[in-house]
Amino acid sequence: MKFRGKMIDGNCIKQFMSILGCMTKLGKSCILRITTTHMYFVVRESQTISSSPLIWCTLEEGHFFSEFAMEGLSAADNEIYLEFVAENFVKTLSALKVSSTAKSVKIKLTKKLSSPCLTFEIDLPSGSNHTRLVVHDIPVNLVPRRLWSDYTEPDAMDPDISVHMPQLRLLKSIVERMKNLANMATLHITAEGSLTLTVETDTVSVTSHFDYLHVEKQKEDEASVTIELKRLSNFLANEQLSPSRVLCDVVQSKVMHLNFLSDSYSLQFYLPGINDQ
Repeated sequence: MKFRGKMIDGNCIKQFMSILGCMTKLGKSCILRITTTHMYFVVRESQTISSSPLIWCTLEEGHFFSEFAMEGLSAADNEIYLEFVAENFVKTLSALKVSSTAKSVKIKLTKKLSSPCLTFEIDLPSGSNHTRLVVHDIPVNLVPRRLWSDYTEPDAMDPDISVHMPQLRLLKSIVERMKNLANMATLHITAEGSLTLTVETDTVSVTSHFDYLHVEKQKEDEASVTIELKRLSNFLANEQLSPSRVLCDVVQSKVMHLNFLSDSYSLQFYLPGINDQ
């Protein structure tokens, strides 16, 4: 198996690193799937309160990479699945801060000391007319073919109601305050474009209201789901990705599905209802 990609556009580098940073914050380990046309990041993580959420991110290689070449497992299975520990990438991203300064970033699948690695070669400016090359090797595990089906793309949602989300920064601020009161909140949306988020404890009940949201799709007049606030808060911390729109799908009592959409990537977050364990 072989993989090599190069990014030279500053905005693409910044966006790619932001997405990678998002993935590393949402789970202890991550799967990178590489095909001839796309890259995918997949995070599955069991949680203490709710059942396992799923983060699925799709990136178009033609947007991000000026050079892109890969050879998969075989001609019939021309894909690569790699697993890496999120903490390793967090340290690398924190140390390099490449998003605003890198002239180019190369990513290669290499073998170092008999262990496969994703090798990042970052070309950074250093004084007048000089550059410095910073190389970081991130250990990865090759996912065997028999396990690929564990990371297949989720089926398309068939929600009871789907709406466009309000301003993410405002919603994040509200969720941050609510999680200081309780672990859970109930999300309720209606066919009229009303969204409420409610926290109830023995001593207080707090509800935030958002009205006149655009309704993308509806099968029912209303739908609600009880979700874990900490996980929602962690995901909303990625509002800096600046998606062109964010859809919120709800299947009654079962799942909240957020979909960040842009021209170059999509990022999906599935948060199962706490009552559906």
